[in-house]
Amino acid sequence: MRIDPRSLGIAAAVAAFALATLGVWIPADVESGVVETFRRRTVIGDAMAPTAAAIGMLIAAALLAVTAILKPRREAAAFDRQSLAFVARFAAAIAVGLVLMSYTGPLAVDAIDALGGAVGSYRELRDTVPYKYLGYLLGGAAMVAGAIAVVEQRLTRSAAVAAVLATLVLIVLYDLPFDDLLLPPNGDQ
Repeated sequence: MRIDPRSLGIAAAVAAFALATLGVWIPADVESGVVETFRRRTVIGDAMAPTAAAIGMLIAAALLAVTAILKPRREAAAFDRQSLAFVARFAAAIAVGLVLMSYTGPLAVDAIDALGGAVGSYRELRDTVPYKYLGYLLGGAAMVAGAIAVVEQRLTRSAAVAAVLATLVLIVLYDLPFDDLLLPPNGDQ
């Protein structure tokens, strides 16, 4: 039985990043804890989401490492021009989604203001409906649809619908239950 060194290396890199996130990044960058109790009221702290993500990465790294050790290794294809093109297209899809996520809301507010709407600045509106959802919905849907299109090598209507539905589910799961949570990138605006 031969161990797959590439998978084991990826597992080690992901585990190292997750441990650095848990041990260094979250304690240095997040002021509140995972769970906060204030005046006998327990609420989810700012560190909950990144901590859960880092723990998920650790679990995935452990599963990948176990698979790399137990599963017999097959000959892997070399990282060629086609592989590089795939990674570049995937990164471009994510980049387009992040740009849309960051600029859709502020540009929409600027356009309304330019047309005489006088709604104010995006900073004032970043936690009001519909402005807080514009960038997240458009950017998130673009990232998911773009990723699907890169993998399937074509963009289909069902992929676009799935992307919008997936983003709406994330909004329902992360924004609606929490009063003080700002969806990305609204915390930075």
